[in-house]
Amino acid sequence: LMLFWLAARARGLGVGWVSILDDAQLTADLDVPAEWALVAYLCVGLPEEDGETPELERMGWEQRSAALDLLIR
Repeated sequence: LMLFWLAARARGLGVGWVSILDDAQLTADLDVPAEWALVAYLCVGLPEEDGETPELERMGWEQRSAALDLLIR
């Protein structure tokens, strides 16, 4: 996923990871086997704006974790 995201950004495309799902509805919409575990889908396209702060953080939905909190020691 990271390489896909980096390649998209290098070409001026944005990638959004959507993980707020109605599992049953998405399974039906995509017509995939019920035993599949869908965790997210990606939206790819030209961004309306470019910035350093993710939209979820700008909108107050999520706060960025400190880099040191993400390290496995």
